[in-house]
Amino acid sequence: MYQVDSEDANFLFLERAESPTHISLMYLYDQSSLGDKPVRFTHIREHLRNWLNSAPVFSQKIQRTPADLDYPYWVDDKKFDLDFHVRHLALPKPGDWRQFCIQVSRLHSRPLDMSRPLWELYVIEGLDKVAGMPANSFAIFFKIHHCAMDEFTAQELLQSLHALTPNTRQHESSAQHIAHLPAIAPGTVEMLLRGVVNNSVRSLRLALQSASNIRTLSKIITRLSIRVAQSAVEADEGKSLPSRFSQPLSTARVFEGAFYPRKLFDAYLAEVPGATLSHALLAVCGEAMRRYLERHDEIGDSSLQALLEVNVRNAGAHALVGNRIAINQVELHTPIIFPIGRLQAIYAANRELQSIENAELTSFKLRSLYENVPAPLLAWLGKLANRKISLNRAVMSGGNLGLAELKGSDKPLYLLGARLDGFTGISPLYSGCGLNFSASTHVDKIGLTFTSDRNMMPDPEVMRQCLDETVGELESYLKSRKRRPRPAARKPAATDSKRDRARTKMAATA
Repeated sequence: MYQVDSEDANFLFLERAESPTHISLMYLYDQSSLGDKPVRFTHIREHLRNWLNSAPVFSQKIQRTPADLDYPYWVDDKKFDLDFHVRHLALPKPGDWRQFCIQVSRLHSRPLDMSRPLWELYVIEGLDKVAGMPANSFAIFFKIHHCAMDEFTAQELLQSLHALTPNTRQHESSAQHIAHLPAIAPGTVEMLLRGVVNNSVRSLRLALQSASNIRTLSKIITRLSIRVAQSAVEADEGKSLPSRFSQPLSTARVFEGAFYPRKLFDAYLAEVPGATLSHALLAVCGEAMRRYLERHDEIGDSSLQALLEVNVRNAGAHALVGNRIAINQVELHTPIIFPIGRLQAIYAANRELQSIENAELTSFKLRSLYENVPAPLLAWLGKLANRKISLNRAVMSGGNLGLAELKGSDKPLYLLGARLDGFTGISPLYSGCGLNFSASTHVDKIGLTFTSDRNMMPDPEVMRQCLDETVGELESYLKSRKRRPRPAARKPAATDSKRDRARTKMAATA
């Protein structure tokens, strides 16, 4: 029996039709080297059957407690049906990138069936006209509820599906069968008794933790109170929200993006010693959003803010399910000229964006905030999350965009002989922050994609164009730096020449 912890339960309580809280991963494959023996859906299905043993959560479902008095339980699904979760579809002709993005948008928009294990995997064929990929390419689209695992864990688990060589036998021998004890939820009466005890203990711990961290907690409460008050005043006065991405969410999503050369970003970072890829991605995403808002005459004078998702899981704990993430609010310094000035400013203000030792990341962030919150209170906050004035909205409205960075392999990977060409992720949207970017690194490519609400962004192709223009401007700048002539070497002064000739004459006389 395994009970969901507070952070994972929060994603369950936030689940609504207009704001499903699952994450998605998308993998693109080139199977041109396989010739007349391409990868079949049945082969992938059987490979997945062996792989599912790597984590019991794939065959378990959620059992909620009566009236959400306590956190839910993971229980075995006695009617588990692999064919319900692993599905097969194909793009219509011509099978280009735009059609693929539309299909991904539809799949990601649909909530998961909460009465079954909370994941689905689609094998999508017919990618025949995707730029940079040969005909007959295919994709895997995987989505799983955030209460089961975060993007970082899901990406690492999916990476274990692959091998370092095209040899298909390596996949057969790498399958691991991990035995686990049966997971059965307690009876209704026991659930209620456990809930009373657990909530009493959590309330006491929350009081003690709040008292010992009163300064940090006071700062957070003050900031959130100011945000909620400002939202209330703006609502009463009929003022417009600061961004279209702060509007209420609908049930539809849009997805777009592209893959860019990794060496371009490496050259970008070389211009600002010490800066990391996270700094560069924030600068690029911020510039793309600035251009998009400017085209819609919605850009203000203040700088845009980003919510950077950070993996705070300790080294060696990558196999754990669940969530170990924190949110770091970063100013994007959009009034500063892009690209170098912007990157310098972001780096100067945030030198350790991805450091789990950074107290700002670990003190009262996602996990710490919910660690000891009683379940009924957390469930009540989840019901209010999508309202105009709510605690969750106040937290998420601190950023104009979200960014999650996924690190893949530096070496080529293969799925049953098909080469992985690139991957990316899709994070859920929350009320207050309706635009999320996802950045992924794999071999020599960086995937930079985004998702938003269809009502907030009815024209994702415009944002894609802004992203391409931003990367293009960066490339042009770096090329101009290479073409810039180096300063000429200083010619020796006349006095230096005379002194050298005198020294030579003296040496010859000696």
